[in-house]
Amino acid sequence: MWYKMKYVISFILGAIFGSFANVLIYRPIAGLKLNEPRFSVCPNCKNRIRWYDNIPILSYIILGGKCRYCKSKISIRYPIIEILYAIVFTLNAIFFPLDISIVLNIIFTVSVPAVFIDFKKMLLPDYTWIVILISSFYSNVAHFKENILLDTFGALITLVILLLLKIRYKDGIGEGDIFLFPVVAFSTGFIFMPLLLLISSVSGIIFSFLKKNKLIPFGPFILISGYILTIFRYSIFL
Repeated sequence: MWYKMKYVISFILGAIFGSFANVLIYRPIAGLKLNEPRFSVCPNCKNRIRWYDNIPILSYIILGGKCRYCKSKISIRYPIIEILYAIVFTLNAIFFPLDISIVLNIIFTVSVPAVFIDFKKMLLPDYTWIVILISSFYSNVAHFKENILLDTFGALITLVILLLLKIRYKDGIGEGDIFLFPVVAFSTGFIFMPLLLLISSVSGIIFSFLKKNKLIPFGPFILISGYILTIFRYSIFL
């Protein structure tokens, strides 16, 4: 009975955090502060969205995907993100211990908005690498204590290399990536660091080729590759 309840709770929490992630995505892209306004408003008519119209997933269905006041369409991204978070939170609860599932949920919560923001604005929020660092530090100390020095060494070496590259090629790498990559590398662990570099670089090159765009953000590929490799690490070694 507890397991079933745990999965239901995880699904609900995932949907709630997905709604929060939508705020993290929308406001920076729209040029708004994260804490202002203090309540949600319709981007079109600016009317305040009441709590009963802000229930994750359900409100979109009940309102038929339209604002209650001006009837303008609500982006399909909102329910998709909420459903995605609900599914990911539930899967993490199914396959991992409680503390690890929480760590993965936290990393996922800050990673998805960062992917959207980096693609749209070509910048990474500082909270992304800070939150990932704190979360991965806990998991590495709690479950991979024997590898903590090696993981730290690998992350520091990566940081030094990126700083040198930044000095040599000023516009070749974003400032956010300099801190993000070592932190994500620390999360994946030393053994997966070469794979992180390979997968994120190759996927970024392929994306750039398909889009025929020389200037692309590297952060999204670091985050996506890093999250997948972190899951592999926990799946294999826990």
